[in-house]
Amino acid sequence: MIIGNWKMNTLHDDAVALARQVSQIPMREDTRVGVCPPALWCSSVGDALKSSPVMVGLQDCIGDPAGAKTGCVNAAMARDAGCDLVLLGHSERRERFGETTEALMPSVAAVLEHGMFPVVCVGETLSEREAGRAEAVVASQLAPLVSAAVDHDGIVIAYEPVWAIGTGLSATQSDIEEMHGAIRSHLGRNDAVVLYGGSVSPESAPEIFASEAVSGALVGGASLDSTKFAAIIAAWEQR
Repeated sequence: MIIGNWKMNTLHDDAVALARQVSQIPMREDTRVGVCPPALWCSSVGDALKSSPVMVGLQDCIGDPAGAKTGCVNAAMARDAGCDLVLLGHSERRERFGETTEALMPSVAAVLEHGMFPVVCVGETLSEREAGRAEAVVASQLAPLVSAAVDHDGIVIAYEPVWAIGTGLSATQSDIEEMHGAIRSHLGRNDAVVLYGGSVSPESAPEIFASEAVSGALVGGASLDSTKFAAIIAAWEQR
């Protein structure tokens, strides 16, 4: 699974043009690819991708039903807009808005209830890693998922080493394998889908995908360039 997170980028016409380019990327039937545009463009991006197998995702949602929640988008709205998946707990939202996995559990349940799959992001900061707390931090972020009465088969995990995103630092293959293994161990699921999300690029993708512990990637900036995104998809298929 390769998911592109467009974050707070693109205006409407840019998003539609990029989606059309992504729809032309050759990919195998067994490669699941998705893009997460800004919420305002989800329907238009979905229309542009109708002739392709590429999925559309929302970058966040709340678990509440319709009501007095100004500025929010819930899972029912995401599904009605044609979304297949929802990112939850991205490192940028954890840092900026103080989101925790525990607070996001209603969103996880709602996303599953509406026939989509949640991509729950976890990961540690540089100070946490340097303090030797990387695995403990990730385990604490996973704990609410482990104890929740939800369909764990439908949940995807994205490991984001926050310290390796846009910093020039890189996680080694050993770092990735150890953490992906620890994530599966804490979940109690050797078959859990665990994506890597630490500044994935066409240059870094082949080495990242060489590890059997990696189920795919959550791609940031490189997903805004269809040529780079295509190269990452190709690297996955050539692994």
